[in-house]
Amino acid sequence: MIFRPLRKIAICAVALAIVAMSVTVFPQERKADAAIENFPTPWTVSVTPTSSLLDGQIINITIKTDVDHPVDTVSVQVCRPGVQYLPNGGNDPNEDFRLGGANCPPTPLSTSGDLRIAEQPPTEFVTTDAGYTFPMFVGTGTAVWSDFQETEQTLTCDEFNPCALVVQVRGEDEAGDYRWIPFVTELTYQTYDPVASCGGKSTDSLSAASSDRMIDLWIRWTLEQCKLPGAQTGAAVIQTFVAEESAMDFFSSGDTDIAYSAVGYEKSLGFGTGTESEPIATRDSVAIPVALNAVVLAIGNGTPGPGGQKIPYSNVKMTIDEATLFISGTYSGLEPLRNDFLSRNPQIAGSDFFSRSTVSLGATAEDEATSWFFTNHFDVIRPALWKVPDDNRFGPEQGMERGTYSQLPTANPSFGGVLDLFTGRTALDRAIKRLSKSDYGGVWAVTDAATANALAMAPAQISYDSNGANFVGPTRNAMVAALPTMITTADGRLMPDPTKFVDSSGPDVDGQLAYPMTYVEYAIVPKAPLVDKSCAPRSGSQTVLNNWLNYVVNEGQANLPGGMMPLTDELKATAVAAIAQVGTGANTCTPAATGAPAGPGGGTVVAPSATGVAGRGAARTAVVAATGTGAAGGGTQVLADAELASALADMGSLNNGSASSGLIAIGGLLAVLGLLIVSAMATAGKLNFFGRAGK
Repeated sequence: MIFRPLRKIAICAVALAIVAMSVTVFPQERKADAAIENFPTPWTVSVTPTSSLLDGQIINITIKTDVDHPVDTVSVQVCRPGVQYLPNGGNDPNEDFRLGGANCPPTPLSTSGDLRIAEQPPTEFVTTDAGYTFPMFVGTGTAVWSDFQETEQTLTCDEFNPCALVVQVRGEDEAGDYRWIPFVTELTYQTYDPVASCGGKSTDSLSAASSDRMIDLWIRWTLEQCKLPGAQTGAAVIQTFVAEESAMDFFSSGDTDIAYSAVGYEKSLGFGTGTESEPIATRDSVAIPVALNAVVLAIGNGTPGPGGQKIPYSNVKMTIDEATLFISGTYSGLEPLRNDFLSRNPQIAGSDFFSRSTVSLGATAEDEATSWFFTNHFDVIRPALWKVPDDNRFGPEQGMERGTYSQLPTANPSFGGVLDLFTGRTALDRAIKRLSKSDYGGVWAVTDAATANALAMAPAQISYDSNGANFVGPTRNAMVAALPTMITTADGRLMPDPTKFVDSSGPDVDGQLAYPMTYVEYAIVPKAPLVDKSCAPRSGSQTVLNNWLNYVVNEGQANLPGGMMPLTDELKATAVAAIAQVGTGANTCTPAATGAPAGPGGGTVVAPSATGVAGRGAARTAVVAATGTGAAGGGTQVLADAELASALADMGSLNNGSASSGLIAIGGLLAVLGLLIVSAMATAGKLNFFGRAGK
């Protein structure tokens, strides 16, 4: 059964409701200010990860020693880089590590980071092969303080400034003396503004729109491509992040030059055709494959480990029956198979199935291809199990068969009481990061592999055979093996075909099981030459487009974010052939009518995001971070300051309602409109909440 959800009132309403930008981005290359020379020790210290760090990210410090060299205390802080930190034989570390001294600030760099961690590693753990591991939250930002000589000190840790993680270990050295010995490692962070890193946008820049699952991809490609020999000056593409359906609508309307989509103009979804009351004609286009991705059921957060530290989940295994029952009816649906599932996954049995998070089992509320893929997958493969649980808690919908949906809030029957619907991946990211170190249990979500990787969530491996064996996850080989099972559409795109996996363990390609929920990400671009509003050729932009697309399918394939996989040779050949068609179509341009409201660059004004979590069918929304670098159409600006929007995010929900009422009720809409005015004034420099100079 395929259900076509009701269309939104207008494209501008879509942008108002769901434009969202995560801060998960690609780091700039940085060199250490000075070579780090650590002293020899009878114990070992390791830190992971140390690069591409985000504000509030967890890093893990592992200490290992032997019984002849006991360790009794460990102290850790982010301090000034380029300093040779020295050992000390006293009760405290050397003065160079003193809190509030010349190198180590007395306050955290941000409210998301720890100031200093102190641990006393248990002997029974620190002397094992695995060692003793404990977590630390690292922040980004600037700390300013006066040291003990009343000298003002400043420490900045961000994408431009690496910092030093100093791990001071007190233990018995080779001479039999107890000493503090520092271990120093460099931490590097991620950039928040790839356009600025390219020196601004190119005078011939392109506009693009996509789901926010493409954020990391755009930033990686933007940072690398603008620095290639012979590239344009400035960033080639300015991108807006909206619902995938809206991205296609923008493209059809001519407001953007590129739309990234897994389905393009697939008729069964109807993306890019506008609303029922205001239809939009599709645009003559070319679909160019750019990467492999996959739908996954992923779990975030962690389980208690030795000494109480939180260990992230990994190697989770589910049968297709368990996955179907779980997503269709959450814990209630999984109950019949609960014991088998937990015995296979003792790490989940050892903690709460769900954490105390705003998201228990989440999924995106936007109109996305990923929602269509996973609901169609279970609808086809396990139709007898893909239904509302036969439980009185679900009222008149109990026992009803589910169908295939691209927009989950309007699904019939609803996912009320099952899914926590959120808008924008930032909401999911915050749900995980706001958990404390002692908040154990799962944060589950149906998402894509790239998003799961960015949020440090572990995709479940799924078994499709009746014996619960042959588990397969979204690895490179498994995703490539799925390509021959796909359907080729009339316009040459590949679409997943779940019928190939009914009552089967999955096709075996050279000994490799396929991951059935694999799909291909496409750049949808105009076949006709680019023109401006007066229908004059945009020859400079056409050159940038061709250069960008050739970069994407060549050098860009080695610069994909984790979770996405590069094109196969066959798909790359398809991409090259498709690029050759770009700009060869007929120019059917009609000059635009004058008098329409325009943004600062002559384009349309796009609202900042109103994103958050709709609790299992409820319509709860909140504003989260957006940036001023996104754009829809030529010169369109997202009128939201990242700092302001992030602060507003903590104000909580704007509206509570039912799933049937949609995600934005009148009260919430008025609140968001008010935030638009505030955000626009802040962007224009008319408000100064944060002490910044006005424009």
